[in-house]
Amino acid sequence: MIDLQETARLKKALDERPEDFEQIIEDTDLAICITNEEAKFVAVNNNYTKWYEYDRSELIGENFLKVVPEETQTELSDLHEEFMDIQIEMIRDWEVVSKSGKRLKISVDADYSDKINNAPHKITFVKVENA
Repeated sequence: MIDLQETARLKKALDERPEDFEQIIEDTDLAICITNEEAKFVAVNNNYTKWYEYDRSELIGENFLKVVPEETQTELSDLHEEFMDIQIEMIRDWEVVSKSGKRLKISVDADYSDKINNAPHKITFVKVENA
């Protein structure tokens, strides 16, 4: 299960200092990605690249579905769109796929920010459960 105290700490820091988002998302054991309204990666931290086995340059600008199993892509795409509309998401467990094809079980929490780069973004906090 994801550490809700840690996600609360990060959410507060990102809300107070959105201009420092890149530094803030590195200061945690969680894997973090930030996506825009088009569901494209805007930022990922080092833990995210480590677990998903991608270089940052392979993710930034790409749709987040790149790390989602084909069988859940439609559902997760719809949920991302819904999140951007209502800005609320329940803590959930999902399965994702690393670059090498390894299936990872993850627990996620999310936050909405329209302060990062002055545009709407989804910040997804990830704990890899089968690490």
